[in-house]
Amino acid sequence: MINSIKPFYVYEENNCLFIKNINEKIEKIANNIVSYCANFDDKNFIHICAINTKGKLIHFIYKNGKVKRKSLCKVCHDTSNLKNMRLFIIQNYINIFLVEESSIKKNCYRVSHYNFNPSNYNIQKFHFNNTIKKDESIYKLNIDDMNNMIFTYNYIDKNKRSEVNTKTFIFNNSNRKWTQAHNLLRSTSSFSDFRSLSTIKDDIFEYCYSIVYKKY
Repeated sequence: MINSIKPFYVYEENNCLFIKNINEKIEKIANNIVSYCANFDDKNFIHICAINTKGKLIHFIYKNGKVKRKSLCKVCHDTSNLKNMRLFIIQNYINIFLVEESSIKKNCYRVSHYNFNPSNYNIQKFHFNNTIKKDESIYKLNIDDMNNMIFTYNYIDKNKRSEVNTKTFIFNNSNRKWTQAHNLLRSTSSFSDFRSLSTIKDDIFEYCYSIVYKKY
């Protein structure tokens, strides 16, 4: 269970990524890191995903005091535009949500979703372009009663005189594809509320039972 996990810190310093356990043992995981996120799977192994200075996504599994590393794919060309990175694990699949700010459009973002299973690293990618921030939120992520993710975001439709519109997509875990929702009625919960109803865990930097420290 999650409560049996010993406290640890994951932090970045001088573009190096470290993990520090309760015994004060510090281990450097990687160099040249600009962003990262982490979470536990159902076996309580620690999964860490990071982006290096070349814009490549790297996945780490930390278990039994050892780190397994896999370089996956390039996810961005300008790492200075990265604003947010989150990790969710659903039915043994890693889900990375990455936010990049547009360098030419004010208040415009691209949200990218990367989905893969660490057993084979067959990556599915999807991009939500021209996303805008509204009420301090760039997107909202929920989950329905069938463990499908529900992604809602705002965008500007240039064909309608810059009118702000809202779209909702549903990610089907069976076929690993996003489909636009059309007034579907289903029971949903936000990730922040869902932690008390399931073993699905939010990013450990927000997960209430984890003792996690990010150094700035």
